[in-house]
Amino acid sequence: MKQAIVIMHGMGEQVPMSTLNSFVHSVWTTDDSLVDQGKPDPNTGGTRDGNASWAKPDSRNNSTELRRVTTERDASGNYTDFYEYYWAHLMQGNTWEHVKSWIQDLLLRNPFTRVPARVFHAWLVLWLIALVVIAVTLYGMWPKEDAPEPWVSFILSLIGLGLAAFVSNVLIKRFGDVARYVKAWPPNVAKRHAIRQAGVDLLIRLIDSKDSNGNEEYERIVVVAHSLGTIVAYDILGMVFDHYNGKFGTSKNQPERDKLEQMIRDAQASGKLDIDAFQVQQAATLAEARDHGAPWKITDFVTLGSPLTHAEFLMAESLEDLRARQARRNLPTCPPVMEYDGTTKLQHFTYSGKADRKPSDPRTPHHAAAFGYTRWTNLFSPEKYIVTGDLISGPVGEASAQKGRVG
Repeated sequence: MKQAIVIMHGMGEQVPMSTLNSFVHSVWTTDDSLVDQGKPDPNTGGTRDGNASWAKPDSRNNSTELRRVTTERDASGNYTDFYEYYWAHLMQGNTWEHVKSWIQDLLLRNPFTRVPARVFHAWLVLWLIALVVIAVTLYGMWPKEDAPEPWVSFILSLIGLGLAAFVSNVLIKRFGDVARYVKAWPPNVAKRHAIRQAGVDLLIRLIDSKDSNGNEEYERIVVVAHSLGTIVAYDILGMVFDHYNGKFGTSKNQPERDKLEQMIRDAQASGKLDIDAFQVQQAATLAEARDHGAPWKITDFVTLGSPLTHAEFLMAESLEDLRARQARRNLPTCPPVMEYDGTTKLQHFTYSGKADRKPSDPRTPHHAAAFGYTRWTNLFSPEKYIVTGDLISGPVGEASAQKGRVG
């Protein structure tokens, strides 16, 4: 088997290949369980110093700065190609105006209806920082009869330098990416489109890729994303699935897909979902679809330190707005949005035009049903009072959950 793993970096002024090289080193080069360590090193013929990989130019990257990292065969007989979807160069030109508008939008919210409980303390800290900045600024501008003591001037100068560095290096260069990507304000629309479209193009090229014999090059594709890159990847996956969902149609029955939909219906009724069993059934459903000729081969979506846990805060105006966007299928959910079929008298994430259709008959997934076939695994470090863990990330189940179903 040959698989492709696509890495999507997070916010900030990322350097091409930096995230990819670090990832390959962690999950491939240093993992001695993947390759028989008794085999000679394929480069030197001597003792191994890690698993081998090679960086090769690849036109599918659509960039001369990037390389495809390909591995030697692992113990299971598989080969892996690693790609980086690099988008930092498309998010240049951040200014204080971009950040200021976003911060104002975050601060000027009703804390009882538009600030999630999980980030309420962070919202208070943001307000505290804003008040300190305002106080220091007003103190510096306020007329004084006597010159301040030298030590006061020195402290104020240090505070001013610190604030300037924080605004320039953190707010503008790093959070400026967040501010411009998550909000569809007119100055941001072109950037958002360019970033998404380039990612869509890369994944489509990989899905449709053929080897020298004209066969499908990759049996499976895994998308791994970090930080802001998880929101970018989430958007891209939804758009790519929309490109392929109409090609799932088949003349064969779909018992595995029927089992998955029944599992979701049972979870809706009970309010509980066995995640492990659900992911096993997702894999069986995708395997069935592939056997029936469906081109979709993105088996897994892995998010690391994802701000999608704050979707109602970042991607919508409120929790109610988030739920409405999910129900309209603007935002894909895991499991997918289910809709009532008047013929089967059941909820499905698929549809069929057959008059006497049954639940296991051939059906086509709707355009926001990517996570009926792609497993979503979210990894994060739990935050506690801002001091430990990661405030940016967290569980995404609640963000994905809708009324009448589980996330």
